[in-house]
Amino acid sequence: MSFPRLTFPQLWVALAILLPVLAALLASMSTVDLAYQVQAGRLMLDQGTILRTDPFAFTTGGAAWLNQQWGAQILLGLGYRVGSWAGLAVLRAVLVALTMALVLIACRRQGAGLRVAAWLTIGSLVLAAVAMGLRPQLFGMVLFAATLAILAGRDRQPRAVWLIPLLVIPWASLHGSFVFAPAAVGIAGLEDELARRPGAHRLLLVAIAAALASLINPFGIGVWSYAIGLTTNATIRSLISEWQPTAPLSATGLLLYGSMIVFGAIIVVQARGRPWRDWLRESGPTVLWLVFLGVIAIQAQRGIAWWALAAPVAVAGVIGRASARSDVAGSGGQTPNRPQRASAINGAIVIVLAMVGVLLLLPLRGGSALMGPPGLLTDAPEGVTAALVGKVSSTDRIWNAQAWGSWFEFALPGVPVAVDSRIEVIPADAWADHVALSAGLSDWESILDRWEVSVVVASRTEQARLIPLMETSPRWIVLYEDIDGVIFGRR
Repeated sequence: MSFPRLTFPQLWVALAILLPVLAALLASMSTVDLAYQVQAGRLMLDQGTILRTDPFAFTTGGAAWLNQQWGAQILLGLGYRVGSWAGLAVLRAVLVALTMALVLIACRRQGAGLRVAAWLTIGSLVLAAVAMGLRPQLFGMVLFAATLAILAGRDRQPRAVWLIPLLVIPWASLHGSFVFAPAAVGIAGLEDELARRPGAHRLLLVAIAAALASLINPFGIGVWSYAIGLTTNATIRSLISEWQPTAPLSATGLLLYGSMIVFGAIIVVQARGRPWRDWLRESGPTVLWLVFLGVIAIQAQRGIAWWALAAPVAVAGVIGRASARSDVAGSGGQTPNRPQRASAINGAIVIVLAMVGVLLLLPLRGGSALMGPPGLLTDAPEGVTAALVGKVSSTDRIWNAQAWGSWFEFALPGVPVAVDSRIEVIPADAWADHVALSAGLSDWESILDRWEVSVVVASRTEQARLIPLMETSPRWIVLYEDIDGVIFGRR
């Protein structure tokens, strides 16, 4: 068997695409956000209309729901219909690979060589891995990376920037990150204006068009209030860890702050010996862009995704401009061609990794229709779910662990739950009651009475203080228990 002969830079490029695919196929999928998104998509496909009122939680009383992510939900619902959970796992791998491929293209268009562009792309994967679960944000990451790639190639294809407003139209119905499109175009326009490149005014018009394009959706300007409101919602920031500031000593924090130090050092090194005014005119917008994204990533772990994609591309531009200056200074504008040795070993590595990817598809077969292949889903308590299926109905009210709310909305369709991962939809008083219940405060029984709760599904971690109180209460009986949690019913 003969293998294709690849150079080392070509090998790195292949690794930059294959490694994300392998990582995505190896990783499990959390149901905390995903399950309700899939169920919402299935409901919309069945009903033929966009969900505008909450169909899931009894605590909302069927209130209006600004369902900005309806487009992603329909795509996820379609994916589930076509291939169940295994099909969604493959979809995630495709989206991750596409995102990384676009980052690689953007780095190359910024002037980085094959090897450096591949290294930066792999670095982007490492930084973004924590944010690459299958949920609407992943669709937004694909479109954000596409925006970066288009802007990076604007010198050679200046009219392609008009594709960005077209991307924003579906983006505004997929994920709230569409707000980054006008910002990215604006930074590119500032860069061109300071560098006195043609097309700066065009980019200003594109930024305006992108902002206007975001209004082409069923909720109009409401999608902006949704996107901005999430970042300022006090309940979200207090309850959800990924919306809290990134701790420097956490695993994600070490990667984030470490990348800031590395990227900052690269910028400083490339600036040595240059007049500060020239450097400021050339790299000032890049630094401004990095500071903007860095602040977002520091303020909330959820924001690391955008830093992870954009920062390597921005640094690729700094490296590319420095390399171009070096080539001009050293060879009178002629870049020497260094021959690269091609090796069949490099080709064999790529073939083996591709075969590993195919083999990783095998574990995605089998399993139950509800739970999917063994080990694929997390945050889906199998025993607790089995004990509830067929035992509860639409007339029950389940007070549940927040991490399980999304899953129950999928696994127990039509059965109302108390809370789920849509922090902005559930009323603040319901969240206050949920916190009080989980903590086992003295008024826990009156809270359950007030909400007319018939079933409590308590997690051994989230409701550890509540469980012993309910076990000793004469008004509640244990219906089921296992290592994950306890189901209580009224006597």
